[in-house]
Amino acid sequence: MQKKILIIGNSLKAYSLAKLLSSKYEIYITPASDTLKEFTNTLDIREDNIAELLEFVLENGIDLTIPVSEECLKTDIVEIFNKNNLQIFAPNKEAASIVFDKAYAKKVLYKLRIPTPRFGIFEKQNMVIDYIKNLKTPFVLKTNTNNSAAVFSSFNIAKNCIDFSFIEKNKKIIIEDYIYGTPFSFYTITDGYKALPIGSSINYKQQLDGDGGQITSGMGACSPNYKLTLEHEYFLMDNVIYPTLDYLEIGGYPYIGILGINGVLQNDGTISILGYQAFMNDTDAYIILNSINENLYDLFISCTLGSFSDEYDNIQLNESFATSLVLSNKYRDNTENIITGLEDLEENTFVGFYPNVKKNKYLEYEAPSKEVLLIATQAPSVSSSTKKMYKEAENINFKGLYCRKDICKLNIS
Repeated sequence: MQKKILIIGNSLKAYSLAKLLSSKYEIYITPASDTLKEFTNTLDIREDNIAELLEFVLENGIDLTIPVSEECLKTDIVEIFNKNNLQIFAPNKEAASIVFDKAYAKKVLYKLRIPTPRFGIFEKQNMVIDYIKNLKTPFVLKTNTNNSAAVFSSFNIAKNCIDFSFIEKNKKIIIEDYIYGTPFSFYTITDGYKALPIGSSINYKQQLDGDGGQITSGMGACSPNYKLTLEHEYFLMDNVIYPTLDYLEIGGYPYIGILGINGVLQNDGTISILGYQAFMNDTDAYIILNSINENLYDLFISCTLGSFSDEYDNIQLNESFATSLVLSNKYRDNTENIITGLEDLEENTFVGFYPNVKKNKYLEYEAPSKEVLLIATQAPSVSSSTKKMYKEAENINFKGLYCRKDICKLNIS
C-alpha cells in the first residue's frame, strides 16, 4: 500500500518537497493553494492548529508528517505527535528556537566559539542608536524574527528603521558587522546525534544585480557551492554542526530533521556563520533535495525511528550542478496578469509556484505581486546549468516580470 505523507506549510520549499515525493507517495498538504491542488490532496487546516492536525493524521493513517512552516515548528506538535506514537520529521519547539530566535542563535554561536560577525543585542531603542552612531558602515540590522535582515550604509536611514521597529514592538534588535564574501548555505540531516551533509549552495538574496538592493528571501541559488572545499565542509561539520547538536542534546532537546547553516565564505578562505536554517531556503529546496540519490521517505523516517546511525554512513549525491532563478512581479496590480510560456519549457525543467499564484476560470495561471515562480535546471557544469536556466526563463512572460540577470555569473571565474 502506498505510504501517506502530510506536509505542513505551503511555501515554495513545501511545494518543492511535495513535488519530489508525489511521484511515489500519496501527499497531503496544508494550507491549500491552487497550484498544490494539481498534484496533492490539499487540506484547509491552519498550520498551528495541532488538535485538528493530530485528528487528521490519526483518522487517515498518515505514515509520516513533515512540518516545514515556522508557524507549525513554533508549536508543541513534535512533542504531541511523539506522545501519540506518530512519526514526525522535525525538531521540537525548543530545538527549533536556535533557528527562529536570532538573538538566542547569536548567543549560542558566541558561547560555542563558532566564528560569527561581531554583534550586539539590544532591547532599548536609545542603546541601539548609541551603538550605531560610530559603527563602521555597512552594517546589518535584524529583528528577532525570521527574514528580517537589512543592510545599512547610513546612520540616518538605519535610525528611521530602528524607530519603526520599536513602534512595531519588536522586543530585540540585533546589529551585526557586514561581512564581505560569498554567501552560502550548508545542509545536514540529523537524528539529533549523528549528522551527514546533504548539500550546499551559493545564495543570492539581494534584490538587484551585483548584490544590491534589499535583502529578500532569495532571488536564486546554485548547488553545490563549488567554492566550498572538502576542508571547508570538514570544518563546518566539526566546528559548527556537531558542537551545536551536542549543545542542544546536552540541554535535553536533540535536533531531529534538516539543520542548515547560513554563512559567508570570505576571500581569504575563512568562514563566518550568520545563523541557522530549519529545513531549507526556498531557492535551495528543490536543487538540494533533487540531488540526493537516496529514497527521501526512507531517509527521513530513519531519523524519526532512531535507525539513522545504523543505516547511513553517508548520503549519496549526484555529481551534476543545479541552478535556480526566481521570477518576480515588480507591479502591485496583478489584474488579469496571465503567465504565459510555461508549455514551452523543457520537460526536465522544474517549475515551482509561490503560494499566491492563482488559477482563473479558464485555468490560466495569474501572477501575483512580488514572487511568482522559480525555475531550476540541472547540467554537468555550473556554466551550462546557468545558461540553460536563463534560456528557459526567456520562454516565460507576464506583466512586471523581473529577475536577477547575474545568478552564478558573478562567481564563475
